[in-house]
Amino acid sequence: MLTGTAPTSRMEEETVMALACTLYERGARAESFRLLRRLSASGKRTAPLLYNMALCLEEAGQGEQAVSCLEKALSCLSGGKRERLPTGDEEALRILYERQCGQAEYRFPMRAEEAACLPDYARERILRLLIDLCARRNDGARVRSLAASLPGRRFDNVEKALMHTAEKEG
Repeated sequence: MLTGTAPTSRMEEETVMALACTLYERGARAESFRLLRRLSASGKRTAPLLYNMALCLEEAGQGEQAVSCLEKALSCLSGGKRERLPTGDEEALRILYERQCGQAEYRFPMRAEEAACLPDYARERILRLLIDLCARRNDGARVRSLAASLPGRRFDNVEKALMHTAEKEG
């Protein structure tokens, strides 16, 4: 199933997404992107899928398409499309994902369940990558606007992006 048609069940979608994340982490970006495209072609539009596609597109030098994916990912989160976790103790899952995500860098793939369980964390990761891409495009106004929408904490990449755009503008 993983090499042929589009996934047909939720379990198959989750399996394909997990495999795409693992492939990306192991450096097989093209294979990861191929699987993510298959999920997208099946009509699946989730924040993790779009974020992961953006990571691949950025790696391929397709910044405009990556920005578009990240904007769509943000709209998935703010559009109320959060899914309830299907089974299990949601509080235990939330705690485990918080610990797992606390160890991850923002430029690694986002697992499907992370956005459902930790939407604020997913939003933060999407914004951080979007800030990087906007800084590369010398879009200082957008960098400042996005940075201002990040609550409380400051991040090294955001600080660098703000400095980079200030230097380019000044």
